[in-house]
Amino acid sequence: MEYTQLGYFQFNNLIKGRIPMILVNLGVELKSQYGHIEGLHLDNCQVTGTPDEVAKSISDRKLPAHYPIVIIDQDGSKYAPFVQTLESRGFNNVYTVRDGLTGLEKEKAQQ
Repeated sequence: MEYTQLGYFQFNNLIKGRIPMILVNLGVELKSQYGHIEGLHLDNCQVTGTPDEVAKSISDRKLPAHYPIVIIDQDGSKYAPFVQTLESRGFNNVYTVRDGLTGLEKEKAQQ
């Protein structure tokens, strides 16, 4: 299955710019990489849980179907059930972070 993926620069711009989105965090620690204000943004936009719990949490917020949803895990291996569940519930602006936190760190180091 193909996913729309974000790299380091796109993801970093979303966080640093405090762009409205939902961040589905599948167990990675991000706050240490960002300052206080960005950390507050992360706190406010993150959801966690099983695919069904995440979909319910997002649905309960009454956001439009096109509201951006970004999924991050450690290495890009856990996205599939989340993307499938969210898309089956009508969300059509779902992104994954290419190769997860590992990919972000690798791409950042290459700069």
